Order: sequence, then C-alpha cells, then structure tokens
Amino acid sequence: MPMGWVRWLAVALVLGLLCGRSGAQVLDLREAQFTHDLRLPTQTVPLPDTWSARGQDDAGIGHYRLRVRLDKAPTELWSLCLLRLSEVHEVRVNGWLVSGKAVDRLDPAQAGGHPTLQWISLPPHLLRAGINHLELSVAYSSRGGLSTVMAGPAEAMAPGFLVRQRLAEMVPIWLNVAGGALAVFLMLIWWRRPSEVLLGSFGALWGLVAVCNIAHYNTVHLVSPLAVVALFAGQVVTGALLCHTAMVLSGRRQPVVAGILQISTVVLLAMAVWGGLTGSLEEVRAGGYPMLFVGMVMSLVPLWQQARRLRWPLRCALVAAVVASMLAAAHDYIFWRGMTSVMDAYWLPYVLPVSLAMVGGVLIKRLVGALYQVEQLNADLERRVVERTEALQQANLAKTRFLTAASHDLRQPVVTIGLLIDLLREQVPIALRPLTDRVNEAVSSMEDLLKGLLDLSRLEAGTMRPRVQPVALQPLFDAIASHDGETARRKGIQLRFRPTRTTVRSDPVMLEQILRNLVSNAVRYTERGGVLVAVRPCGADVRIEVWDTGHGIPPDHQRTVFEEFVQLAAPPGDRPVARQHGHGGDGSRGLGLGLSIVQRSAALLGHRLQLRSRVDRGSCFSLLLPRVDTDPVPLPETSADQRPLTGLRLTVVEDEPAVQAALRARLQAWGALVDCHDGLVPLRRSLAVRPRGHTGIDLLITDHRLHGATAVEAIEAVRQYGGPVPVLVITGDTAPDDIALMAANGWLVLHKPFRADALLAAITQALA
Repeated sequence: MPMGWVRWLAVALVLGLLCGRSGAQVLDLREAQFTHDLRLPTQTVPLPDTWSARGQDDAGIGHYRLRVRLDKAPTELWSLCLLRLSEVHEVRVNGWLVSGKAVDRLDPAQAGGHPTLQWISLPPHLLRAGINHLELSVAYSSRGGLSTVMAGPAEAMAPGFLVRQRLAEMVPIWLNVAGGALAVFLMLIWWRRPSEVLLGSFGALWGLVAVCNIAHYNTVHLVSPLAVVALFAGQVVTGALLCHTAMVLSGRRQPVVAGILQISTVVLLAMAVWGGLTGSLEEVRAGGYPMLFVGMVMSLVPLWQQARRLRWPLRCALVAAVVASMLAAAHDYIFWRGMTSVMDAYWLPYVLPVSLAMVGGVLIKRLVGALYQVEQLNADLERRVVERTEALQQANLAKTRFLTAASHDLRQPVVTIGLLIDLLREQVPIALRPLTDRVNEAVSSMEDLLKGLLDLSRLEAGTMRPRVQPVALQPLFDAIASHDGETARRKGIQLRFRPTRTTVRSDPVMLEQILRNLVSNAVRYTERGGVLVAVRPCGADVRIEVWDTGHGIPPDHQRTVFEEFVQLAAPPGDRPVARQHGHGGDGSRGLGLGLSIVQRSAALLGHRLQLRSRVDRGSCFSLLLPRVDTDPVPLPETSADQRPLTGLRLTVVEDEPAVQAALRARLQAWGALVDCHDGLVPLRRSLAVRPRGHTGIDLLITDHRLHGATAVEAIEAVRQYGGPVPVLVITGDTAPDDIALMAANGWLVLHKPFRADALLAAITQALA
C-alpha cells in the first residue's frame, strides 16, 4: 500500500476517533457524479478520485455532484473538510456559493491549480432536512482529482482538521527551519575555520534545501511563473551544491567533472528563465529533474567511499539517509507528473531534513573526532613542552652551578694576584714599572671577565636595587675616557666624548657600568675610524648615543647580540656573524656578557635602549634618560693617605691561604693590626681567650664560603662574644641564591675579584 494512503488512513482514523468521541453526526462522502463538461452526461466515480487512474488527462476542469441526506436541519455551524481540493475551485451548497469563484468561466487551457487541504464553513441556514445538493467544480494544472468529502459540525471536525493541517504544513516547515539553523551552525564553523570546506559546502547545501522547502509551502498557493522559476532555480543550485559537496568529500580534484557541473548548472538556470518567459516551464522542469536525479546518483560514489571508512552504525545511518532521499526524489517526480493517487503528497520535505540531519551528524562526529585528536596532540605537545622546559631548567641550573663553581675557583687566585700586584707596584723600581703595568692590565682584564659573570648573576637573582639620584654625565665621561682611551690609542682609532653639562636621573654605578660596556664594545669592534659618545636632547629627556665605525650588525643578528655569551666575530672578508663564545673565541673579546648586562640593567632602571646598525658602516647604541635640573650628588673623595687604616684591629676569616696572605700584607701595609684565621674553629678558639663582651675587633672581614661553615656562622660567633661588630663579607659566589641571601641579611658585600682601592672603599664604608 503506498505511503500516502497509509498516512491518509491514519488521519481518517484520528478524525473518526475525534468525531466518535464527540458523538456528533459526521458524514464521509465516498461517491460522486463527475463530468468534464456540464453539457455532457455525468458518470459515477468513487472518492477519492484520481483522473490519471481513470485514463484521463490530469489537467483541466472537472465537475462533481454529491448528495447529502440529513435527518433534520442543523442549528450549529457546519463545515466541509477535503484533504485534496484544488485551490482553484467553486463550491456550492443547494445553489449557494460557499467557496471559490465560477470555474466554468475559466479558459480550460489557462485554468490551473494544485490539490491542497481545504476547510469550508457552512452556515446552518444553507442546509435543510432531506436531500442537500453539493456541487464542486475544480481546475487543475496537474494531479487532477478529488479526495473524500467529510461534512459535519465545525466544532466536532476542527480538532482533526488542525491535526491534519499541522502534519501537512507545519511539521515539514519546522523540520526545515531546524535544519536551516543547523546549516547556519555548520557554515559558521566553516567561516571561523576556512579549512573545513566540507562542512561549509554541506551547510550551504542544507540551508538551500531548507529555504526551497519552506518556500514551496509558502508559494504553493501562488500561480506566478516568477515564483515557480525561482523555486526551480533553487532546486538546480541545490543539485549543483550536492555534487560539489560530494567532490569535496572525495578529497580529489576533478577539474573535468567540476567543469561539466558548472556548465550544466548554467544551462539549466538559463532554461528555467527561458521557460518562465515562454510559458514552457513545465516542459523545462520535466527535462531538468531527471538531470538533477542523475547528478544525485553520481554523488553517491564519493559518499559511499567515505561511508566505507565509518563504523557500521554510522555507515548504516548514512546509507539509509541516502537511500531514503533517492526514493523520495523518485517518488516526488512521479507524483509531480501525476502518476500517483491524488491523495499522495511530496515526501522530500519530510525526508530531506531527517536525511540531511543524519549526514550532518556523521560530519559533525568526524569534526568532533578531529578536534579530539587535536586535543590529544595539544596535550602531548604540552607534555613535551613541560618536559623540555624542565630539561632546560635543569640545564640552566647546571650552567649556573658550573659558572658559580668555576668563577669561584678563578676568583681566589685573581684576587690574590690583584692585591699582590698593587703592593708590588708600590715597591718596584721605576725601570720595572712597565712590566708591572702589563701584569696589572692582564689582571684587570681577568677581573672584568669575572665581574661580568657576577653582574649577570646579581641581575638574575634580582638583588640589584637601583639608587636613583641626579648624575652629572661629564664626570662619568671623563672616567670612561681615562679607562678606554689607552686601548683606543693602541688600536689607532679615536675615542671622543662630546662635552656636556647635562644632569640625568639614574643610578650612578649602574649607569657607569652600562656606558662603560657600550664604549668598550665599540672600541673592541672598531678597526678604523673612531667612536663618538654624545648627548642629544629628546623632548623632556636626553639620549646618550655611542657611535662607532665598526663592522656593523646584520639585521638578523640585532636581537641575538643581547643574549648571553653571544659575540660578533669578523671572519675573512670583514663580514660580521653571530657566534657563541667558546667556538673559536678570543679571550680578549670577553665572554659576550656586556650587552646582555646592558639590556637588563637598562630595563631595571627604566631606560629605553635602542640599536641602529648598518653592515660595513657601523652601529649606534642609544640610551634614553630623564633630564633633571638639580645638582648631582657629589661623589665621596678618596683619601690620599698612604696608611689610612693605622691602629685599626681587623680580623680576617679566609680559608684560602694565598688570599689570606695577600689580604694580610695589603692591610698591614695600610697600617692595620691584622688577625687572620682559616676557618670557624680557629676563630672561636681565638675568641674564647678574650673577655666576653669585648672582642677587641674593630672590623670583621670574612669569606662567605668557608670549610664546613659560612659567613653567617662566623658573624654570629663574633657577635655572641663581643656584641655588634662591623662586618665586611668578601665572596666569590655568583649563585643567585647566595647573592639573595647576603642581600637579605643586609651585609656589606665585596665580590671577588677586587682591587686594593675597592677593598679600602668597602672598609671605609663598613666602619662608617
């Protein structure tokens, strides 16, 4: 039994149940007299009546006559319910026109209509007891016929009619509205992720199908050729989108098939316009729908290939959706051609939303699976990043420990050499002074290398606290000129400082370190020409610029030069490249820490550091500082006394014999009374023989790292015996934790290696 008959029987059952429940008189008329021409005799036909089933043309005008017998005249409103009646009709009851217009005046060639659900109200005064005559004249453009006629009280028939109306019109409309919303969702995914072409194509296909189906129900009562042309054009574009989606699903470029698809689409659209203009649209549709059906069949191949990769539940759902759509499309074409019962209906508005939802579910599941894989990859990537980060941190800690140990072991002999060379220079004859000066320069170079490591460690530990104050730039320039001028003269280049009276706000020690590093780098990497240091106004601020005529820095290396242990080397051809120190490095060029320290120090002070450079032309490093008009803080004057520590009692705790001996000799040469110990135990023994509360110590100088003890224990031991005692901690440690610990305790710290003048300044500060 055809699906349409099953549906209509179910509706009839609903109506019967409703009418039986109400106890009202409802008549189901299943026989009528029919003729195409009122001048010709009629014939008895059963209802529902399908013209094509009786071998007649399914288009034209037809007239039905029915007789309704009533036992008594009704007193309430009655109605007629026809499941299939042309919207172009004329209905008369006992000669009175109750719906439509005069059909017999229409030209049979121009008359047209389509079967629809109709509800016709009957005022009670039109009906009478006995025989009532019902005359129906209909005009069809296709699918001519008439359904059974149900007559009865309107109140009893209204619920069943509303159910049928919702099944016939509202259900497919809401199905397609929901499908359109899901289609918009898919197209939004494609809009945000253009790589999801498949979802975008399928969303566009689904949306267009929903629009066409909704438009079909909203234009079913219109006979305008323009509406029919637009509907057919939408169906053509839908078929083209279906084929395009299938090609995207296959994942293969098929230019020949794509070209044929484009040409076919353009031809069908042109034929639709031509059919609408010439009145032959029905013929165009009759030939166009088979072409669309062929395109549908062709799209099954890539769809089946995709279905084979799915698990069997999804595969069955996908196959069922495609098969149902194909059967519905074939049925609707046969129904449109008038080859089925007049009680039938279009299946695609019901089947397509469900089928497309099933296909869309498969695609969304595919997308969800891809997103799950992406999440897994992201999780794996995050895990690997964590592992690499931990490995990098371990490597960084290992590097820090190595540098700490290495620099600590190097600082001990360097500080010894530095103190002894100062003593030696005071005692050697003038004839040997050039040799001691060379040794002194070598020691200074070693001290600078170790000082760079110390400064970097202090910056990493965060223990450097800027002491911002007004700083005059000219004394700073004079000190740097005296430090680097001799190196520039030996290289045969000019080092010029443009005189200035500018005062800026900065930390004098850190600013001098920044400028000294910049000038030293410029002198080191300039082989001809010179280096210029100048101050230029920049609004309310000033910019200190360090120009050189060196090799220049390539653009791709202008970031890396600020990294740790990175230098510029000039290979043959004078083309500078970035290289790691230690790969063919030159010790005279340092460790490559200068610019890294400059960048971190400038950031700590809030000074903007800039670099401009051109290869083979030179470089310019600039530092932007705030300008002030107040007088700078005067620097403390150093004493010229040859024995500044005369009479002071100093206790030295140092476990390195060479450093201890050098400190003793240097301090005694300054007139101090020195008591040395190589550890905590000898120190406590010395304290034990002294009266408690009076240690006889004016200043405690102790190394931070002792054998089996630290400076903390040495300081506590002294202060337990003698109360508060000034302390100076000397250390070669560069570990950030150790630096932070000493800063937290508030000790005055002198880092190894140091020269005699730095030691004297630290002692003076500690005693003050």
